[in-house]
Amino acid sequence: MTELVGNWLHFTAQQPKRKRAEAVCFFCHSKKIKCDLQSRSSQGHARCSNCDNQDQDCHRRPSKRGKQRRRVSAHAECSTESVIVAHGGEDAGDNIPELPGVSAIEFENDITDQGLVESPVSTVASTQGVLFALPPAEPPPDVAIARQTQSSTSPTEGAGRSHAGDVDTGFLQIYGPENQLEAEQQELVANLELRNSASDPRQQELQQSFIETYFEYCYPWCPILDRQTLEAELERSPMLANALALAASHIQPPLIPHEGPASYYKKARMMFYEDEEPDILVALKAISLFYWWAPRPPVTAHRHSSWWWTSVIIRHAQQMNIHREPQESSEANNAHLSLRRRLWWTVFARERLTSLCQSKPCIICPEDMTIKEVQPADFPSDPTSQKKGLIFKYWVRLCGIMGKVSQALSKTVDSTSAPFPTELRQELVEWVQSLPPDLQLPIGSSRTKSFDRDVHQLHLPYLTTIIVMHLQRGTPDLPQALPPAILAASCIARVLRDILSRGNARFLMAITCWYCGTAFIALLQASRIRQFSQEAEEGLDILNQAVGQLQHMWASANVIRQGFERLRALPRTMMHPGRSRVSEHNGQNTSGRGASNTSIDFDWSRLFPFVTRSTSRIADCLLADNEFGTTTTALPSPENAAFHEDLFNRYQDLLEPFVDYDFDFSSVNLDIL
Repeated sequence: MTELVGNWLHFTAQQPKRKRAEAVCFFCHSKKIKCDLQSRSSQGHARCSNCDNQDQDCHRRPSKRGKQRRRVSAHAECSTESVIVAHGGEDAGDNIPELPGVSAIEFENDITDQGLVESPVSTVASTQGVLFALPPAEPPPDVAIARQTQSSTSPTEGAGRSHAGDVDTGFLQIYGPENQLEAEQQELVANLELRNSASDPRQQELQQSFIETYFEYCYPWCPILDRQTLEAELERSPMLANALALAASHIQPPLIPHEGPASYYKKARMMFYEDEEPDILVALKAISLFYWWAPRPPVTAHRHSSWWWTSVIIRHAQQMNIHREPQESSEANNAHLSLRRRLWWTVFARERLTSLCQSKPCIICPEDMTIKEVQPADFPSDPTSQKKGLIFKYWVRLCGIMGKVSQALSKTVDSTSAPFPTELRQELVEWVQSLPPDLQLPIGSSRTKSFDRDVHQLHLPYLTTIIVMHLQRGTPDLPQALPPAILAASCIARVLRDILSRGNARFLMAITCWYCGTAFIALLQASRIRQFSQEAEEGLDILNQAVGQLQHMWASANVIRQGFERLRALPRTMMHPGRSRVSEHNGQNTSGRGASNTSIDFDWSRLFPFVTRSTSRIADCLLADNEFGTTTTALPSPENAAFHEDLFNRYQDLLEPFVDYDFDFSSVNLDIL
């Protein structure tokens, strides 16, 4: 029977006193099973029964019960960090209550030997049984100082608890002491069950190269590991070690024998599903590295996709209240706060990217977030880390805009009345114009003289967003590409050409397949325009070569590559024009993004401050109007119905897919009201 007496949980102690074995072996102690080494040794046997049956080496584990124990203060005895146990004998270890999967004998030795508590349990005289003290709501000052000191050495300790939000909507904070005690017991059990299983020696030899690969290629897009603490974390967490090996070996495979990313992924994934990692924040770090492994394309629902793992991190992070900025009084460790920011914004950016790419609803509601944007202080002070941190900051901002585009498209795709928000184009303009000089895409000339791998990657989602916003969905075949989409697609081909010319494309993430697929649509139509034909065909070849390299990494590339071959081989006579769809709706824009009868002029050339007429032939033609002050190609926003009607009626085949164009842009003079 258990009953509550004041601040004490009362347990009757009618069980017989359990004796502690004087001699046990390492194998039985690690497996938490009974060892008969003592009795078999007296019979002349060298091994216990368990080791004999398993053909294991049997080594006696020396007892540590004779060591001097530290005393706890009177204040610490009633703190939330102490478990106060009372019984009638001298040995507190004999009557310690059992936790699930942990015997009473092993409980005390493990918490003392593994350093899981600052001091052993205290004893209080009692003739009735075992008493557990309920924790007070606020710890005494000396205990608070001890906690702060402990958190400075282990910033993630206790981070996996289900923290309450700013408003206690469910009134669960009333049961705060009970929740606190239960959380501490679960964490203790999880730490006792953690086994530092021996890693493959080859993996340990490659660990330093894996670390270098991560910081070289992954850090700007997933800055969740810190150099100062990484080696210690890898030593403590086999799950994190395998996740790091997965990402690094997939990006840059070692030329010596190793298990391979598939094996690393399987081990890390099973450790997560089996709850073998007691530190949930470390587990989320490991899952974040699963982003560099996609064994199957997202054509079916499965638990290996980035969408699945991103959702897992989001739900855990929300339960841990990571999406909210902690109060100053409750967050003593700046390193922990920095990690929270970097982890949350990493998964936020991925969720927004996948939402637009795969047409999925956004999971995160910005109104629920109070966490601050990453700051320079959240990254190491060396110039390289600071620049990578700055790239991460602007990448997250861009992904936030992409999330808004995804939500706007999902609301207007089946509507012909709601206009597409024009302010999103302005947000893109403001984003690209706010980039520092060293983060601007250096393609102002025909040759790239200053190549930066991370800067080039940063602009791939930006250019893809421009394409998505300037593709018309009014035809039953391919969407029609407006000039901004064509120019953005040519820039993507230029970026990928710069990457391919340097001999390594394995660092490109899986979502690059989507970037290539959208650029292909626009360039395929540009290849039918005489002025653009040669350069557009070269761009299509670059996209094809890039996807060919991505096939070595990502399953989605197989689907995209097959689509390339099919679309380029289609006869032009099989294409349906679709231009009559505009006139059928009396000038209504049927792009799927809504229509507007108001002429809204938008100078789309502002989306390309890094492009000049020297960048390419396509850029030279499309930007000519901006330099000479004409209206040659200064097209307004896609929701201008009057523009589309005039365009399709007067210059019927200009933007039709798969039609041979023999058209001189210098002769175009569109009178747009």
